[in-house]
Amino acid sequence: MRFPYSSINGRRRSGFTLLELLVVIAIIAVLISVLLPALKMARENGKRIKCMSNMKQIGVGQLMYMEDNGPYVPWVKPHPSAGWRSQFVWGGFIAPRPDPTFGTNIDYMKWGADERPISKYVAPDAIRESTPEVYICPGDRTRGFGIISGSAGWTLNPHDTWTSWQAAGNSYAVNWFWMDYYRANWSTNVMAEYSREFMPDMVGGNASEFIVYYESLMHNIMQDSTHLGQGVQRYGWHFEFSKHVVVFLDGHSEYRFMDTRYPYGVGWTIWPKRGLPDYLR
Repeated sequence: MRFPYSSINGRRRSGFTLLELLVVIAIIAVLISVLLPALKMARENGKRIKCMSNMKQIGVGQLMYMEDNGPYVPWVKPHPSAGWRSQFVWGGFIAPRPDPTFGTNIDYMKWGADERPISKYVAPDAIRESTPEVYICPGDRTRGFGIISGSAGWTLNPHDTWTSWQAAGNSYAVNWFWMDYYRANWSTNVMAEYSREFMPDMVGGNASEFIVYYESLMHNIMQDSTHLGQGVQRYGWHFEFSKHVVVFLDGHSEYRFMDTRYPYGVGWTIWPKRGLPDYLR
């Protein structure tokens, strides 16, 4: 009689051979190498989608603000006891880990979350110490104030674990570089003055291409942009080259590629429309 699962000496075989174990380990390693990048990409896509959702809410809030306050965008909100003004207090909250360069002597350490212009529309339940989630991008990975230069480009201390929302109370910045169109050296004191001249141009298609808010990293990068293309390009928060989430003046948001060496491109601008070359108007 033949006995199944037996060797020639009649003893039952059990377990794996070393070769079989190595094959299984190799298969598992291959599967991990294939699946991990896909899982990472899926995780980053989820962060990007959440970031776009936040920005969409902000865009709607901006339109509501403009309906109540006339054709003015809440560019900045100076605080009488703050020595510095930032690009963050149109919204946001008190920074939990303020940037040591400015300490508490800056506007985002003075205004509570409920005192920011847009909060009434996007975070109506906020109180002074709140940290409304709408102002936090889950992909935020840089301090609010980066180091940008046309030659060296954007740099980041690898040991710096601050994010923009931690250091400045907001992952998103307001575009104030449109002021570069009017004068090379400007201060936030003249924003209201020039906005009265600038805003009447922002009608129809112009409003759909003018960027009002963007991720803090893009704001840092855009400070070197010129009409001669003297700025820099870098990977955005979502690990794609020169792609960022932005909000336009008509309220819609996009995640798109932008050549940040320039203050304008096809379908977008951070300058007044009339400041663009004829082929982009």
